[in-house]
Amino acid sequence: MSLDKYDRLKRIPNWKQETLANAKVAVFGCGALGNEVLKNLALLGVGHIWVIDYDTIEIHNLTRSVLFREADVGRHKAEAVAERVKELNPDTQVYPIIGKLEYAFGRGLLREMNVAFGCLDSVGARREINKRCYFAGVPWVDGGINHQLGNVAVFDPRVPEAACYRCQMDSSAWERLNERFSCGYLKDDFKDSIMATTIMTSAVVAAYQVEAAVQLLLWEESHLKSGTSLLLPVSHPIGFRVVKFTLDPECPDHASIPKVGQTHALPVKFERTPKQVAQELDLCDDWQLELPFDFVSKFVCQNCGYVEPVKKPVKEVKQGATKCPQCDNLNREAVKYFRLTADSEDADLSFKDFSLVDRELLSYINSEKQKIHIEIIQDFQATKINQ
Repeated sequence: MSLDKYDRLKRIPNWKQETLANAKVAVFGCGALGNEVLKNLALLGVGHIWVIDYDTIEIHNLTRSVLFREADVGRHKAEAVAERVKELNPDTQVYPIIGKLEYAFGRGLLREMNVAFGCLDSVGARREINKRCYFAGVPWVDGGINHQLGNVAVFDPRVPEAACYRCQMDSSAWERLNERFSCGYLKDDFKDSIMATTIMTSAVVAAYQVEAAVQLLLWEESHLKSGTSLLLPVSHPIGFRVVKFTLDPECPDHASIPKVGQTHALPVKFERTPKQVAQELDLCDDWQLELPFDFVSKFVCQNCGYVEPVKKPVKEVKQGATKCPQCDNLNREAVKYFRLTADSEDADLSFKDFSLVDRELLSYINSEKQKIHIEIIQDFQATKINQ
């Protein structure tokens, strides 16, 4: 990458343009906020950007999304913004990924990132980003907007004494997280609420998000400390305010932060099965395999005995699926789990059958309660994992 065009930036004390050129960042969500974040990253010369979004462009997106054009309506957002970022800065490498973050962006790839951005508008999405970033040990910068104000928060697992996003979730946040579910399954008629925003709030919040991230990239910490949120009253200039969150000592996301020396994972092919890999690892018959989500294996009807295979994450199963197609029983029993056991019939499924994404990290738990990490890889030169 030619650094001549960044000559004026390099006059900033301790500015390291080469660091930005080599940086790897992930941007989750590329709507109004994500557009502004990506524009800023491109103009700053950040070298490698992964963009993750499952949605398509609608006509109403055009009034607050600087990278979308009218001809883009109907296209996937991630593909459109990738093209526009390359137009802004041909030196920036952009990798669009179409899909929901938990099923499209493996934690093995996430742990290669220097920083991640949360540009999504739901509690559930933020909760998922936080959980995955803390498991991968990667700091992330969250942004939230409405038509009047916004906020920016930094959450860094490298600072375990500071609160994370989950730590600060109150009863209202948990209610919003659960409102899309009924009896543990996705409501059949659920629709996300639409939040009115303007380009002004998007631009201001994204600017602060990128500023905090650049400080993390260049100097390992930002002036906005981990576990704090900057409140930005955009439409009413009444002064900014920083809120410090309280650490939850029982937070499971903090418990998942990788310890020193725990980042190594054994590569495993998608086509392999949990049982095959456990045998190659010489694990005893009481092993367990931790999945990144609750998984529904099948529904069993206690009324008529009908068994229906499901093989989906719980969050992807709709409430209507609990109804038996044979006898109309509305409350079939689900066989579901977070930890797959050695004696489960699903132990002979391939990793691909579990809706896992390329570069996902999983953990076996052996008889001594020790964890052995593996990384599911779709395409790699075959190597014996026990060598």
